[in-house]
Amino acid sequence: MWSCRDTAVAEEITQEVFLALLTQIDRFDAGRGALSTWLCGIARRQLWKHLERNDAAAAFDFDEENAAELRCLSDGPAEILLRSEAVAAVRAGMDELPPALREVVILCALEEMSYEEAARVLAVPVGTVRSRLHRAKARLAGLLRGEMANSEKKRR
Repeated sequence: MWSCRDTAVAEEITQEVFLALLTQIDRFDAGRGALSTWLCGIARRQLWKHLERNDAAAAFDFDEENAAELRCLSDGPAEILLRSEAVAAVRAGMDELPPALREVVILCALEEMSYEEAARVLAVPVGTVRSRLHRAKARLAGLLRGEMANSEKKRR
């Protein structure tokens, strides 16, 4: 899931989510979605509250714990280098996206939520999720094309 880059803040938000689970479970409606979707919405709102309180830039990052999964045992140094460059380019592209677009990519593409689940987490209509995801993919594609062009120039 998305996270802020400050471990202490992430721990605080996690604590707030579990506190909400214990104290506000009566507000959960299984008819509207899964418990994980409800908890995700709480985490999102807590992160946004923190960012607003601290006047911080929206600093989302990806979990790096699974970075080793990017490597295959049969990969040689060139494949590993190319893959790590691609991952770095995608991360840089994600950092360039506005927070609203970044959130949709993280929820739908990385967390594999359905449009309906993402819409519930974000408290927006499903059509908004679809349009944001479309815009995010288009912007990322443009950013990555530019990044790949720059990478080719550097190699020459």
